[in-house]
Amino acid sequence: MKIVVAEKYQSMGDQLKALPHPTAEDSGEVVYQKRNEVRRVVVDGKPLMVKRYKRPNMLQRFVYTFFRPSKAERAYRFAAMFRERGIETPHEVAYMEERRNGLFADSWFVSEEATGTESHLLLREVQKFSHELADAVMAQVVMMHSKGILHGDLNLSNFLCTPTKEGYRFSMIDTNRSRFCQGWPSRRQCVKNLVRLTHRRDLFEYLVSSYARQRGWDEQQTVSEALRELHRFEHRIIK
Repeated sequence: MKIVVAEKYQSMGDQLKALPHPTAEDSGEVVYQKRNEVRRVVVDGKPLMVKRYKRPNMLQRFVYTFFRPSKAERAYRFAAMFRERGIETPHEVAYMEERRNGLFADSWFVSEEATGTESHLLLREVQKFSHELADAVMAQVVMMHSKGILHGDLNLSNFLCTPTKEGYRFSMIDTNRSRFCQGWPSRRQCVKNLVRLTHRRDLFEYLVSSYARQRGWDEQQTVSEALRELHRFEHRIIK
């Protein structure tokens, strides 16, 4: 088992190492269980989130062993990169990787407990969504793009929202597939980055219009471009 612990949490190192399988059935509380699994555990009195990634196939095991950082390592590294660029995300605590017969097998990412409400519950799952909140979500996207961040899964579920006196505060999660550049990404990159926001058309069109408005772009043209990209995304051929 390989374990890397953030400097801030070095005092927890031994306790984290004592968890050979931090998402074992008797460990913590399951808060999410689909493709990946997320559990809430308490270490040294502090609540933490432990994400276990889906076990990779044989080709992916080979790739993660020799050519590419694991999802857990990227989540750990990217959390720091988001914060360095001024975007809030739960602080990384550690990542763990397990090998079997010399090849990568499983990985876990440990972070501080995430707080806030998933924005899709406040926007997509209601009949009449708040334009104010939708505009705030897109202001967050504009800010990320301005800092050279293309979130790898820009789904409303990954915007954790907390109301404040000034409006809304967001914490971004599930960042391991993100990409980074210096300065603004290209227009095409920005528009393509929006396609995962939601499949609900009225909400999607409003979000894209809000993004265009905040960028000073033509709203109708930007919505048309985004809808074309969304159509390609929804009808892509999975090989």
